[in-house]
Amino acid sequence: MNREVVVIGGNHHNTLSILRSLGEKGIKSLLIVLSPYDPKPFVGYSKYIQKKIVVTNINEISLAMYSLHTTAEKAIVIACNDCISSYLDMNHNNLSKDFVLPGSKDEGMITHFMDKGAMAQLAVKSGLNIPKSIIISTANPEFESITYPCISKPLVSKNGSKSDIVICEDESALRKYLNHCRCDKIIIQEYISKDIEFQLIGCSIKGGDKIIIPGVSIILRQPMNGNTGFLRYFPIKEFTYDKSSCFEFIRSTGYSGLFSVEFIRDKNGTDYFMEINFRNDGNSICVTASGMNLPYIWYLYNCGENIESELCYDSMREVLVMPEFQDFKNVKHRQLSLSNWLKDVKKTDRFMVFSKHDQKPFWMVVFKQFFH
Repeated sequence: MNREVVVIGGNHHNTLSILRSLGEKGIKSLLIVLSPYDPKPFVGYSKYIQKKIVVTNINEISLAMYSLHTTAEKAIVIACNDCISSYLDMNHNNLSKDFVLPGSKDEGMITHFMDKGAMAQLAVKSGLNIPKSIIISTANPEFESITYPCISKPLVSKNGSKSDIVICEDESALRKYLNHCRCDKIIIQEYISKDIEFQLIGCSIKGGDKIIIPGVSIILRQPMNGNTGFLRYFPIKEFTYDKSSCFEFIRSTGYSGLFSVEFIRDKNGTDYFMEINFRNDGNSICVTASGMNLPYIWYLYNCGENIESELCYDSMREVLVMPEFQDFKNVKHRQLSLSNWLKDVKKTDRFMVFSKHDQKPFWMVVFKQFFH
């Protein structure tokens, strides 16, 4: 079992989580880093890399894949951001001749479901609740039917980032958001007063024939932008959710690969589907830390190996995971005391950048943040 694995991602702890999850199982990856602004990305310093190529444009990815792939067997591919997932999906017919790709067997299908309108329709059809939503043009918005507060986000996830998801308290805030928005269309969702925000990180095998969701993550400290905050992850057997509708939704997309599904639970206990990410999730190292290695399971399955021995649901444990650089911003902005933050650091089971077994990426971030 020595199949090549190609990890494609940005200069982000998301990519690092895959390198480490596979590396800790003895598998060194072929890495393609999409890094337009930094020719020496910190993820490229991980010791779990066999070879790497840094590209500045997404259209360079195919050439980089073929430059790294040298064996007769198809290389297994893992994507770590939305743009890359869409790129692989839109080039599926050509690339699938030489690579095992995440996605659907039908070219363009996953990109179709990245549209939050299409995503929401399928969610409702599958039996999931969604917040009330409308789609508006940023060039000619109509404000009359919008109630506030609301959540504004890009209609297609690959056209934006988590920082483009904003709560607008009134029309003035929404107009300000639209003035700075880079997307042609956005989706406006009803603001749900939440009890918790939770995420199901998993792996879909053979278009949803087998769906693996080992646990659930709950954000303990909401980040300033995005959904990567100090979090608690625990086994799925300790959590109640609409499993049948969730699994039906994933099966209906025809997707194979690593994924995450995001929900909000309101004060009355009703769960609302927010979105699915057709890629490895930025928080996914929490699953590996808890005891189940989803990237390795995806790799094993595509090597034709039996994965049952890796499905260790009963031995999984609760863990606390911290995105240390992101979380420290709470201290910098005086939203959290340094002493309380250090107490949380002491309790943390796994960090998203620091690893005592793979330290160079962490020190590269420190060097660039403090000396550049």
